[in-house]
Amino acid sequence: MMVANSDMLTNALDYITIKGFKSIASIEKLQLKPINVVIGPNGSGRSNFLGVFEFLHEIYEGKTADRLRDYVTAAGGAEKILHFGSKATREIVFDYSFRQGRYELRLRPTSDDGLYLYGGRFTTVWDLSWRVYHFEDTSFSSPMRKTAKVDDNRFLRADGANLPAFLYLLHEKHKESYDLIVRTVQRVAPFFEDFRLDPLQLKPDDIKLEWRHKKSDQYFDASSLSDGTLRFIALATLFLQPERYRPSVILVDEPELGMHPYALEVLAALVRQASVTNQVIASTQSSLLLDHFQPEDVLVADRVDGGTQLTRLESTQLAKWLEDYSLGQLWEKNELGGRPVPG
Repeated sequence: MMVANSDMLTNALDYITIKGFKSIASIEKLQLKPINVVIGPNGSGRSNFLGVFEFLHEIYEGKTADRLRDYVTAAGGAEKILHFGSKATREIVFDYSFRQGRYELRLRPTSDDGLYLYGGRFTTVWDLSWRVYHFEDTSFSSPMRKTAKVDDNRFLRADGANLPAFLYLLHEKHKESYDLIVRTVQRVAPFFEDFRLDPLQLKPDDIKLEWRHKKSDQYFDASSLSDGTLRFIALATLFLQPERYRPSVILVDEPELGMHPYALEVLAALVRQASVTNQVIASTQSSLLLDHFQPEDVLVADRVDGGTQLTRLESTQLAKWLEDYSLGQLWEKNELGGRPVPG
């Protein structure tokens, strides 16, 4: 089995400091490892932690003040982003380090409920390609179930909207990776034979996700896939795509939704495999998924004095417990923290 080695992760984050962002009052130099599985109850700030990376991605990708303004507006204004608002929080600070250097970013509110960059060392790092993937929307109107543009294939989009176009690229240019994705999907969905990925005959600029059932010549589209199967296809594509296309830091929010326990086992294996070359940060509420990781892979989110606190587990402190219980069982027993606590 391949073991994640931080020395192989050229763009991995060593630590991050976050101050004044949403539920996070202050997190100082949080050490990040090749695998970082974030657990905690609703309201603990798990999603806000991943939201930090979405926020930074918007700033770096936009390269303009307009992109920052659009993000702040969509989030409900600076008062919604600052921890308990501008009366309690004067500024937002991000300080993070990775092999290429250390970077600091400071933002303050404007009079019109916006944010502006005012200090720190704001160094743009355009090759630091992280994005947070949200595959939870598998409804009838889900972007993953819709038609995509054939040439929308530079990277897998955060909501999977270009999944058929990206798989088509892999089929045509990276057959080894494509075949591995197909075999992995077959492990979770034994009825699945292969994808059918061709531009639409009457609209050659468009493509949709079609697939073939085993022992049948009939083709089906994405509407015939269960929510869990469609979500697993997107995740398998994310983690098994060629390394050249992967984000330097892969961030996934609640990937376990709607999945069979065996699918979670395969998913955990994909995370471990990807972490050899790419840092992974994933938020989960699944004790079954947690069972497939080591204590040192896990960050526990709790609300302490109104702010999000993140604590990494240690095997030495759990050794006796782990003789009789799995990691997921310990979480369910509330021995790890990160569970709802009556007020």
